[in-house]
Amino acid sequence: MSTRVNKSWPYVLFSRREASVAMPAIPIKERLLTGGRFWPIAVAWFLFFILLVFLAGRYYMVINGGIYPTLHMIIEFLIVAVALCAALMSWYDYKYKRELKMLLLSLTFCLVAPLEFAHALSYMGMPDFITPNTVDKASTLFTITKLILAVGLLGAVVFGERIVVIRKSALIPIVSLFLSAGLIYLLVRYMAILPAMYDPATGSQTVAKIFLGYLVIGLEAVTLLRIIAKKWVKNQDLYLGMALMLIIMSDLAFTYYSSPYDTYNLLGHVFQAFSFAFVFKAIIEDAVGMLHETNRTLTRQSEMLAEKNRQMLEADRLKDEFLANTNHELRTPLAAIIAFTEILLDDSPNTLSEQQRDYLEEINDSSRELLERINGFLDLSKIAAGKTILHMEELNIYELIDELAHNTKPLFGQKGIDLMIPRADTQVKVWGDRGKIKQILTNLFSNALKFTAPGGQVTVRVRQDDSAGVYISVTDTGIGISAVDQEKIFQPFQQVDGTSARKYSGVGIGLALAKKLVDLHGGNIRVTSEKDKGSTFTFVLPKREN
Repeated sequence: MSTRVNKSWPYVLFSRREASVAMPAIPIKERLLTGGRFWPIAVAWFLFFILLVFLAGRYYMVINGGIYPTLHMIIEFLIVAVALCAALMSWYDYKYKRELKMLLLSLTFCLVAPLEFAHALSYMGMPDFITPNTVDKASTLFTITKLILAVGLLGAVVFGERIVVIRKSALIPIVSLFLSAGLIYLLVRYMAILPAMYDPATGSQTVAKIFLGYLVIGLEAVTLLRIIAKKWVKNQDLYLGMALMLIIMSDLAFTYYSSPYDTYNLLGHVFQAFSFAFVFKAIIEDAVGMLHETNRTLTRQSEMLAEKNRQMLEADRLKDEFLANTNHELRTPLAAIIAFTEILLDDSPNTLSEQQRDYLEEINDSSRELLERINGFLDLSKIAAGKTILHMEELNIYELIDELAHNTKPLFGQKGIDLMIPRADTQVKVWGDRGKIKQILTNLFSNALKFTAPGGQVTVRVRQDDSAGVYISVTDTGIGISAVDQEKIFQPFQQVDGTSARKYSGVGIGLALAKKLVDLHGGNIRVTSEKDKGSTFTFVLPKREN
């Protein structure tokens, strides 16, 4: 038999044994045909009730007045405790789900709990509560309580899962309790103007009491039918349906009693206690079901995230492998182009025209620039794959800086930029890989040269720190970097946004590669800059003793 999943609440829990298994909501009729729990348990309770009513009539008795008030108080205290717990749980449920149903249940039980307590205190055999205790007083409070409960449950079932948002919802239970206390006081004080519920002269309930009792039963029956009429039900609905059946049985028992101490009255209270327990179970089922469903959702999302992460890692690995292979394939023809252009330039100085020489030099320069970028991609791929090997040795940092300054001096001169290298000590030792440190400096020099306008200045400084290591900084008077862009410039393929930045070439790997190489040495790199006021890139390298 096919079933559809209820989109508003796709899963319910069926039993403790199946608590970890998500089950779709199933129609009540299908539950009956497939051996579900609702009807078998409902029929069992009904037959049990009929048996108890028969026994109560067959062995009818009035319980001793010294025993019954104590027994009654124990049952009522249990009912009040369950009602307060139900009010609190439904209010918490409303806070997170904002369902009108849970709000109505919270309001209902916030009103019912104090009224039940007042009914218990007003019972015959108890000390007087505000006014002298009578059977009529206790019956009136009890009848009002049952009316409020019946209307509240009907409203909760009718309005279902409609969403209502109320600000300052924390005041709802407090206001309800004060409202209930005020209602109790008014009922007790002005009991005389209300219709009598019990006639002490005849020792029986009045017509008004019996009528209101059957009215309450009618409201409860309508509520139960509304649940049964649902095509799709959750466990919460099943428990609420069981509670309504027990409440109806309880109220039927109350219509039969003649003495406040007889067996029918006791039977009604016992069934009422069970009904409140089922209501509380329904609320708990909703809260626990929500937690289980949330946990299942989080588990599914975690598994999906783990799978996506695995796929991303695999894609990243394949990307790095592809880049490495592609870079190797590109370097071979580029090396040939560079070699042949240099041969032509060197071997044919007199046979080439000026224009031909310019063309060959442009080809050679562009090929070298492209090869440099390919090498950058390859280095990033190696670092990401963990294949970079450092050949550590003790180095004089100024020797590397001077070597690089000598190689790049023509470039700085062509652009009219001064390269300054102030020094207080020419023997500053660092511990690192010569080629990798030179690459770091090359990338920082290139970055400064690229973004500094003609007439500007680039300054390289070295500072020793006995504990941290050696600080090398490259300062330029270029376009600067905004605070927002400073957070991303060390990420691969990230470049500074803005019209000014778009005037400069590059693919955004120079600074990223510099950072990764510094990290491999156990150091760190940072930037301090302001827009249009230049930038300072500072990195630290360890000394041998560190």
